[in-house]
Amino acid sequence: MNNLKWAIGYLCIFLCSNQAYSQSQQVVLTGTQVLKFQSKIDSEQYVLDIRLPDNYTKTNKKYPVLYVTDAQWAFSSMYVGYRGQHGDGLVPDLIIVGITWTDSYDTRRERDFTPTTRIDEDPNTGNAPKFLSVIKNEIIHLIDSNYRTEKNDRALFGASLGGLFTVYTLFHEPALFNRYIIISPALWWDDEIVFKYEKDFAKKNSSLNAKVFISSGEHEEKIDVGNRFNRFTNQLKARNYKGLEIESMVIGRMGHLGSGTMGAILGLQSVYSKKKDFMPDTFLLEKYKGLYALDKDTTLITQKGNFIYCQLSHAGTVYGEAILHAEASDTFYIKGLSGLLKFKRNEKNMTIGYDFINNDTTVFFKRLR
Repeated sequence: MNNLKWAIGYLCIFLCSNQAYSQSQQVVLTGTQVLKFQSKIDSEQYVLDIRLPDNYTKTNKKYPVLYVTDAQWAFSSMYVGYRGQHGDGLVPDLIIVGITWTDSYDTRRERDFTPTTRIDEDPNTGNAPKFLSVIKNEIIHLIDSNYRTEKNDRALFGASLGGLFTVYTLFHEPALFNRYIIISPALWWDDEIVFKYEKDFAKKNSSLNAKVFISSGEHEEKIDVGNRFNRFTNQLKARNYKGLEIESMVIGRMGHLGSGTMGAILGLQSVYSKKKDFMPDTFLLEKYKGLYALDKDTTLITQKGNFIYCQLSHAGTVYGEAILHAEASDTFYIKGLSGLLKFKRNEKNMTIGYDFINNDTTVFFKRLR
């Protein structure tokens, strides 16, 4: 009971800390749009903040969608974090959809993110099943109907009580999303009911097809007398679900509130990380060695064992050497650089150059030798 009272007090601190934000006027971010709709399921009016890829209007591609709860606070952090990670080539083009309400954020999030009602503490709780129905049957349908989306590639982000809701979704609608970013989840809720949700799920399921990133802040872990984060992540990992990829992390020098921003960035990297590199035959890699040029820019491709490397030069200035990671036998990328190198061969199967492809722009580097 003491632990429960401590947790409730901690939640009150979290809610009060955000009062100033909830009373502020929302900033409209460049390149975003806002949709409002009235739910037929719970009669609530919702606000959707939407960020489309920069090249959305220039292509006919379909895009994965990342849904962000607590958009009144988290959408701006995700917006900034995504731009940096995408610019460095670490995450793909995404449609980002922030979900929030028109006002009274603290009251509504406590109601909609909690899966059970605790009448003795607060009757305004336990609406997570209905809120999940709103997302599944209305919000996702609305986004899929109005935008070009990859319907089999959806992610869900939640922090604190939003993290509790994200864990609840993982075990109650496991096929709705295939990527989850869970930051400092309120695992203490209702006598740690999420532990029971996982156990009940495991009784009926041996697979869980999802990439999960779950984190907590270093400073909040020091005052978590229940050691819940470690116990929950260990329980989940020990289950060895088929198809589950999970990364757990305690983020250094962060507390409960600060871990949200850092967790968003690290979570993006984790759940959208590329699969293990394709391993081309070393004989094929040898065919890519050489010097390539476009105007004043040159690229020297060398081979070391099972990998090839590139060294860039501009107007005679030579830059550092970077490893080329293979996506396919002829397609490579550099970690931290947006874009792909796709080698091209002629009818004699000789390498004649490579295309550097970045979004909707392609330039050709000709092989000199």
